[in-house]
Amino acid sequence: MVYASGVLTLTVAAAALVATAAESANSGAADRTPIPPALQALSRETGMQIVGPTLPAPPGMKGWAAFKGQQPLAFYSTDDGKYVIVGTMIDARANDLTKSALEKAVGSQLSGGIWKQLERSHWIADGNPAARRIVYVFTDPNCPYCSRLWGDVQPWVKTGKVQVRNIIVGILTPTSYGKAAALLAAPDPQKAFQDHEATQYSVNANNGPGHLKSLDSTGIAPLAAIDAATKRKLDENMQLMSSLGVEATPAVYWKDPNGLLQSSLGEPSSNLSAVFGPR
Repeated sequence: MVYASGVLTLTVAAAALVATAAESANSGAADRTPIPPALQALSRETGMQIVGPTLPAPPGMKGWAAFKGQQPLAFYSTDDGKYVIVGTMIDARANDLTKSALEKAVGSQLSGGIWKQLERSHWIADGNPAARRIVYVFTDPNCPYCSRLWGDVQPWVKTGKVQVRNIIVGILTPTSYGKAAALLAAPDPQKAFQDHEATQYSVNANNGPGHLKSLDSTGIAPLAAIDAATKRKLDENMQLMSSLGVEATPAVYWKDPNGLLQSSLGEPSSNLSAVFGPR
């Protein structure tokens, strides 16, 4: 065993051992294997979701797929369940035997679970409600890269093929929280958001990425007195952002052609078609 980058990594001397374990992991009996107590305790303490013993592992061990937030996790337990190691299984040829199996095991559950959380968040829609493609964006009212992204995706939005659901947070500057509250509490949030973003976008329309001006004093006025319902919505959005491990805006979430969740932190300016589809 080698300790690297804070994760225990298992090295298997013979690939044949892994092939045998893979067959076992794919059998019906493996699916009924009791979850080791250590994994159960970790799940209770961290909120980690355990998918099952679906990963290839050598004889005498079982490979468990799990995830927390949007982070896939791999665990390997001894057959008696007394010991559990977190890490990556590598064979004698230095092949990573964990990555693809883990992605396959948790992909659909990970995508479905996070997508439902995004759907339940407090967002302001931009675009056709009947659009086939939905994209979620965590956005701060004072984020210049968020406003740049808003402007860049308008050609897609205007085709009616895409709806962008803007999950409003207030984290960047002293006026961010009040502005975010003002957008969520507006009589017409969609119009308020459009007007705000149009103003913010215009501030930096002619500025390059390294020369974007602060937006703290422009756009919608911060809400001085925030009612309890609006505060709850805003706090829940920020809690969701934190639970997904997102620390900056914009953070973009969409589904690929296979229905699996994809994400990008920052403006995906060089990859807009992959996110928003053809114009």
